Amino acid sequence: MWGKVAVRFKEIIDAWRDYPLQSGYIWQGSYRVERLLGMGSYGQAYVCTNLSTGGIVLLKRNKPSKGSTGIELLRRESDLMRSLEHPQIPSWLDYSVRRRDEALIMPYIEGYNLEHMIYEQQLAYTAVEALSILQSLLRPLAYLHEQGYVHRDVRIPNVMQQPEKLFLIDLGLACRIGEQLPPKLQAALGEADGTNTEGSAFAIKRRMRTPLPSSDWFGLGHLFLFLMYAGYKHPEGQQEQSWEEELHLQPVVRDFVSKLLNDESAWETTEQCRQELDELLAALKAAEKPEM
Repeated sequence: MWGKVAVRFKEIIDAWRDYPLQSGYIWQGSYRVERLLGMGSYGQAYVCTNLSTGGIVLLKRNKPSKGSTGIELLRRESDLMRSLEHPQIPSWLDYSVRRRDEALIMPYIEGYNLEHMIYEQQLAYTAVEALSILQSLLRPLAYLHEQGYVHRDVRIPNVMQQPEKLFLIDLGLACRIGEQLPPKLQAALGEADGTNTEGSAFAIKRRMRTPLPSSDWFGLGHLFLFLMYAGYKHPEGQQEQSWEEELHLQPVVRDFVSKLLNDESAWETTEQCRQELDELLAALKAAEKPEM
């Protein structure tokens, strides 16, 4: 009984510590909170106004109840972002410490992510449109890999769409290529050996968290399938089949996506992957043009 009471008491304390900052709160005299954008396992994200410039920024704060682990993850993300400079990756602006709370500041990217486009706006995509999204994402990914890092979380919530370009966001899980995270971080992120090792969801997660460029290729392949299934209606009464059977894709498209999802590395570099996709899309678009 007392054990249950202690657990419940801890839950109440943690909830109080993690209570979101309210609209109008001034962080360290520099940033005014406008609204809570979202909350994850180890952090909270806020839309803020930079009081010095008037610009809108995103403030990512460690979740206080997660203690040093949340801070360590946030510092890792800050150090990585500070070393990068690419037009499709949010830039590092500032890092601020407030007693036991710390915050990473970056530009706020206006727009909607692909998850919103699929589930809220109910958009459907053609194979060429979906491949064009992959083509755009391969630019920041090729750059990231060239700098020696892997994203490890290429998913529809982490792709922001604007009229002119796409952004690859949330580098919270990124690491150096080949890096083995400390045991504490592996356990915190559910990546330790023996952690919930059953089920297809874990198999997908494990593939995406491998510290190699191929994990980001796999993420792209999985993202492509999400886009294609957005407009798919399963025939009533028909047994569920593999994506190769359910999606009516041209053989060249199916082969390319299979390479992304394959356990074996189909390319030596992400630039080679990008070049192959460029050639594939050029051929597909040429075939779509009506004859004069």
